[in-house]
Amino acid sequence: MTPWFPLFGRDFLAATTGWTAEERGHYMTLLIVQWEQDGLPDDLKRLELISPGLKGCWKTVSEKFPVWKDGKRRNTRLEHERSKSHERSERARQSASQRWADTARPSSDQPTPNPPDCQNGQCDRTCDRICERMSDGMSTSIASMSMLNSPPPPPAISADWEQEWPALREAWNADAKAGNRAPWRSATPPAAAKARLQDAGWMAEAMKAIAATGDLKAFENPVTLGQFCQDGWVAKVLGGYFRDKKRQPAQAARPGYRGPEDRGPPQAFTGDDAARFEATKRAMAAKLRQEGAA
Repeated sequence: MTPWFPLFGRDFLAATTGWTAEERGHYMTLLIVQWEQDGLPDDLKRLELISPGLKGCWKTVSEKFPVWKDGKRRNTRLEHERSKSHERSERARQSASQRWADTARPSSDQPTPNPPDCQNGQCDRTCDRICERMSDGMSTSIASMSMLNSPPPPPAISADWEQEWPALREAWNADAKAGNRAPWRSATPPAAAKARLQDAGWMAEAMKAIAATGDLKAFENPVTLGQFCQDGWVAKVLGGYFRDKKRQPAQAARPGYRGPEDRGPPQAFTGDDAARFEATKRAMAAKLRQEGAA
């Protein structure tokens, strides 16, 4: 399960029109807990511990969380979004597996692309399965969807990164030790990876750069995936920026620089700095005399 869930602002405001800020706050808290724990207890005392002060708003908020047959309260719209999230994750996994299988197969054996999932009534069957699960779980005495009575609009954010992420993670972890890379154990990508995977062409360049990470001599410790996905990092790897074991200092770019010995003439102290320097010298000389006399 992903750690985030979609929130359609227009739908949320429409479904809570006339509510107080306190009621909306409790509503949002319960939505988050439901997503993380797959439901809420049907016990107001326990819910009060989850969102203190809920008791005074429960009459309004409770309508958004009907009791299901397993005895837990759930927001129906949120469970609908959970089902859609599972469907997207499964399609992304299958897409990544197929892409890697196609890459390993000789070009002359490439199969023709499969038809879209929505052909042959696939979308209808998927929607039927979702509706069946929802109707089986809800109590027959509870009606209406919670956040809005109309169907939700399609997601506005592209989910391309979800399709590309499994392939990136698999390539990164493959023989990571030999490639001077720290394995990425989590199924959730770093934030930088989500941003880069939405950049056109970045994935293809990243695959080339991953194969070159073994040449990053400038790093004593393995490179992390978070570092690798920072903006501009892939281009630096492909350009050989990190191949030198010891990077030159920044002043090496200065015209006429001859090396570490090129430090220039010493500069004399002036003003108050000169006075403090002389006072320090006198104090140290006096201390040395005292120690010698002792």
